[in-house]
Amino acid sequence: MKNILLFMIFSTNWVFSQTTLVKKNDLISIPLITTFTPSEYNGGIQNWGIAQDTTGYIYVANNYGLLEFDGATWNSYPIDGATKTRSVLVDETSNRIYVGGQRQLGYFDRTSKGLSYQSLLDRIPSGIAVDEIWDLITFQGNIYANINGSIVSIKNDRITSVKNVDGVEFLMQANNELIAGSTNGIYIKKNGEGFKKVHKSQKSFRGAIKQDGNYLMFTYDGEIYHYNQGNLKRYYAQIDNFLADAKINKVLKLSNDHVVIATQNNGLIILDKDLSPIQHLTKNKGLNHRTVLSLYEDDFKNLWVGLNNGISVIELGSPFSLINENVGLEGTGYVASVHNNTIYLGTSSGLFKPYEDRDFRSIRGYSLINGSEGLVNNLSIIDGKIILSHHEGAFKLNSSGTDQFFDATGTWQFKAIGNSKWLGGTYDGFYLINQIGNTQSTKYLKGLAESSRVFEFENDTTLWMTHGYKGAFKITIKGDSIHDVKRYGANSGFPSDILISVYQIGNELIFTGELGVYLYNAESDSFDRHPFLNEWFGDRHVSKIKEAANGNIYFIANGEMGVLKRKTIGVYEIQEKQFRKINGFISDDLENINLLNSESILIGAKEGFVLYKPDWDQPIKEVFHAHLKNVSVTNHDDSTSHISGTFFKSKALEKTKRLRFEYSSPYFDGLNDIKYAYRLMPYENEWSEWSATNWEEYTNLPAKDYTFEVKAMNVYGNESVVSRYNFTINPEWYETNLAYAAYASLILFIFTSVLLVRERKHKVEKRFINLTKEEVIRSKEREISEFSEKTNQEIQSLKNQSLKKEIEHKNSQLASVTMHLLSKNEFVMSLRKKINDALENKDNTETLNKIVKSIDRNIDEDEAWETFAHHFDQVHGNFLHKIKQEVHLTPQETKLCAYLKMNMSTKDIANLMNITIRGVELGRYRLRKKLGIQRETNLVEYLDNF
Repeated sequence: MKNILLFMIFSTNWVFSQTTLVKKNDLISIPLITTFTPSEYNGGIQNWGIAQDTTGYIYVANNYGLLEFDGATWNSYPIDGATKTRSVLVDETSNRIYVGGQRQLGYFDRTSKGLSYQSLLDRIPSGIAVDEIWDLITFQGNIYANINGSIVSIKNDRITSVKNVDGVEFLMQANNELIAGSTNGIYIKKNGEGFKKVHKSQKSFRGAIKQDGNYLMFTYDGEIYHYNQGNLKRYYAQIDNFLADAKINKVLKLSNDHVVIATQNNGLIILDKDLSPIQHLTKNKGLNHRTVLSLYEDDFKNLWVGLNNGISVIELGSPFSLINENVGLEGTGYVASVHNNTIYLGTSSGLFKPYEDRDFRSIRGYSLINGSEGLVNNLSIIDGKIILSHHEGAFKLNSSGTDQFFDATGTWQFKAIGNSKWLGGTYDGFYLINQIGNTQSTKYLKGLAESSRVFEFENDTTLWMTHGYKGAFKITIKGDSIHDVKRYGANSGFPSDILISVYQIGNELIFTGELGVYLYNAESDSFDRHPFLNEWFGDRHVSKIKEAANGNIYFIANGEMGVLKRKTIGVYEIQEKQFRKINGFISDDLENINLLNSESILIGAKEGFVLYKPDWDQPIKEVFHAHLKNVSVTNHDDSTSHISGTFFKSKALEKTKRLRFEYSSPYFDGLNDIKYAYRLMPYENEWSEWSATNWEEYTNLPAKDYTFEVKAMNVYGNESVVSRYNFTINPEWYETNLAYAAYASLILFIFTSVLLVRERKHKVEKRFINLTKEEVIRSKEREISEFSEKTNQEIQSLKNQSLKKEIEHKNSQLASVTMHLLSKNEFVMSLRKKINDALENKDNTETLNKIVKSIDRNIDEDEAWETFAHHFDQVHGNFLHKIKQEVHLTPQETKLCAYLKMNMSTKDIANLMNITIRGVELGRYRLRKKLGIQRETNLVEYLDNF
């Protein structure tokens, strides 16, 4: 679907009830229009008639048949043997959809399979040449059709001819009268009466409206006539020349008394009740074709337009509007201001104002002011002059264009700070402009070289400037210079340093942060959450906020527009729903809200401006319905049947392969924003996520009772009445209770049979077991006896082996101790003899020295060591002999190996080897190196396992 959001905008001097032509300062734009192309509605290009039924569905008489729009999808219903469909009518009494066209007249009736066509062609009285059926209309319980200029009445499928009326070109109901415009005159039918010819005019009438009890008649050539009680006279209007060129196809009076005229050559024109032009729409100005074939006003006051190439839906009553390139305004909107009754619009392309010389047919409504080309940052009105803050500097507006008075690149805005003194914020800080007569002085204020786009004065000497990502700056100005600057951010009460802005609301400065709104606390020199505004905004980021003269506070928070509407002093109500239709158009670059006056509010848009007219707010239609329009049932043989929404009742379905539910909601206020949620009880208890998809499928559902529920949500977030459909999926034949009873009987029979067979088998096995039992017992007894004897022998053998090993171990220990004692005894006996000999000599000193030397010699005595080694190897399996073969060891190292093998302590080893403990450690280290042992390996364990 192609969406064109094109709105109508008017200043306070031009609203829908205006009675004047376009004025100098009127703002021109186009209504909100949604356009459907033939490829989208799957039909022909031409659309000749439009109607709406009681559920809200739209029906269109199209070249290829009847089109149905349910708010989500288009459905096409061609008619066999027919060509173009020219007219359509919904009879609210029978809910039938009557259609007429080229050699066709009949109706679509609702059946369980959808719309079904019934032709009435054979019931048309003879004598009436059936060619084109242009008009269908209900009046006093009858349906009237215009067949080739003749009128017939349809009731209860019976068609009768209306006599003495021919040449009819249109039929129209007005109050309690039915009027027919004919090339032979004007015919009127009143209550209980037949058609009467009230005038003989031979004009080619195409429409009529009733104003103040009188008729205004419109001809194809654009002439307007006033008819009253048999008198017909020419009615002259401001649009006569326009209509003469455009040619009239249709005329429709809207519910607000405005008049819409559809033309052949120049789109459509909307007039007020006095026929003064309000809006002109044509190709490249809101519509995609110049020829308008049909008009219809729906329940939402939208105007449906059948074109020669497509269908358009125009929201005439919307309080919002968008001014963009469609009406000559280029670029993204950044600022708007009013001065001397002229509205100026600043965009990324320059500064624009309305054209002075134009009429309602003008396509371009705005002219670019010379010298303003480029990005417009702001507009200020100072000392009666408009100051244009621009990317290229700053300019003053004059009658012919602009005068540049400040050429620093990048000027954000200016504020007056005294007589003839202006403070300008630029991309690199502040400048002071001093105007003295015709001379001007410019001074850069040193001390803060930061981009200064948003700033407000707290008093004459204190200025607050906020930076997009550096925080808030409190600036003290004394004289013509910056005296002091202090920065505030996350360490001063703000949630972060980014997205901080300052605004003047009422008599206080407020600061918006990344999350919430804040006030400056002078006592703590920090920022606190705003006690009032945060009740409404919480942790949302408010990117723009502005107070209107009536106390309403408009804002943009998290990219969405809203208003705090003032009820009484201190009492506000937040309203955001009505803005949801325009949130997608609001610019996310330097958001802005421009309060032109209490009736006109401009919001910067990605393309141009959105204007909000608070006085045009319409009550939101709260109650609406989601319609379950079709259920498709696909069985296991892949055959598919359909159930139409009108005939949904509790239904029993056979076991299905697939169920497809289709639903819609004809809510045409923001028709592109409808979303749906569904659930299938008891299969799923929770509602689905909201989605724009208007169908859901289920496959292979088990046999059970179900309820399918669907609801819709409109653009305002309101939920519809829930639509429900109860159905039952019947089980297959093999899933019925009778089948389950048969299954149970069969299982019981099989189970009983198995038990009997097993019982017989058990008896046979029992006899066999009894016969073989004794033999098995005897055999087992023999095996046990043999096993017992063999086990006893093995146990005795194991005991003998254990005793032998224990004796050998003890013998080894005894031999080791014996050798040690023998060695020590020999040394002690020798020492005793030498000491006794020394005692007999007089020179004891000399003798004792010799004894000491004898002891030393005894310690190193090779013969004693060899004796020890011999016994040691006997006990330890020739350990010393084997290790000498593996590694080249010194005698000392060999002894050390022996002592370590005996697991002797370091101290004992030192005593035996007559060395220090350090010497033993050194010996261990050298022994490790020769044996190639790593530090992680225990030396004693290594020798013990050698």
